Amino acid sequence: MKNAAVLMVSDEQLVNEYLSGNNNSLGKIYTRYFKKVYYKCFSFTKNTDEAYDMAQDILMKVFKNIHSFRGQSRFSTWLYAVTSNHCIAYTSKNKNLHMEEIGSHHQLYDDYMDMEERTLSEQKELIIDTLLNEISDSDKRMLTKKYQENYSIKQLQDEFNLSASAVKMRLQRARQRIGKLYDIQTDCISN
Repeated sequence: MKNAAVLMVSDEQLVNEYLSGNNNSLGKIYTRYFKKVYYKCFSFTKNTDEAYDMAQDILMKVFKNIHSFRGQSRFSTWLYAVTSNHCIAYTSKNKNLHMEEIGSHHQLYDDYMDMEERTLSEQKELIIDTLLNEISDSDKRMLTKKYQENYSIKQLQDEFNLSASAVKMRLQRARQRIGKLYDIQTDCISN
């Protein structure tokens, strides 16, 4: 239940808590985002050690400059931008090394297309994470338990004190809400 309570606190609330003197808030943000930042870095470096170091650097950079987060976008969007910029700078800095290792234009194109696909997938995941904050806390909790914590319908029945059909209906409606919000979000981005 403690993890569920942490999930209910928005990123922006954690930032505000930190700025108000609660240093524990940064630990919660770190726990919430380290893996995502790490996997983004790994998609650029293809090296676990480098990705780990980069993820640490990015989060330390974000924490050092957290006072510059103005709240004009979601914290996760700001973090994603910082992460992407750091990874792109890393790639540019090491471009010559990577070009020599790759050796052929065909391989470079294939690697670029793979990276584009992963980036699109990561962007979709980030958008969905952001959209979860746009639905009711109850729906967010249910979706999180079902799809991130792999709860069964039976476990959700017990957790939410609902029948199996009610759980399935709420999951379906919550997925539909996220789907509609996702369509709106991606339409806004593409226009």
